[in-house]
Amino acid sequence: MDLTKHSPRSPWETLGGVYMLPRSIDKMRGFLTGTVGDYRSHVGMSPMVFTLFATDAKGFEQIVRTHASDQGVLSALAAIHDPSSGEIAACNLAMSGWPDGDTQGADWLHESQWIGLRGRTDIVTGFDLMDLDEGRVVPVGGRPPSASATS
Repeated sequence: MDLTKHSPRSPWETLGGVYMLPRSIDKMRGFLTGTVGDYRSHVGMSPMVFTLFATDAKGFEQIVRTHASDQGVLSALAAIHDPSSGEIAACNLAMSGWPDGDTQGADWLHESQWIGLRGRTDIVTGFDLMDLDEGRVVPVGGRPPSASATS
């Protein structure tokens, strides 16, 4: 995955029902090939995904390194810890609701003018801001935080 030429998948995309997992895989693949660009593979929101599967950045890196497919990565993660639907829902809600309660994150989110989003006061989640920054369409009103990957 060359993240100097293409964006990673949307944070709203799921694998195994988990938001951010496909994006975290893309960023790690970029890191492993030296094409991560301005993205961060070991920090940011990805550690929430790592924690859900009871691993850390180095463990996730090794899994992505040794599994060529998304499904292979998911299976290897589930072999460490297969999260319950409740654990997945809680993690999804925490990630999709960011920056709820995080004042530093809220400050970042409200600096949306730096990517030409003046007037988009309806953007209230980091996921929507990431999508807009990467050229994906976000509906007016944004997307509400959700525990369910069906939204």
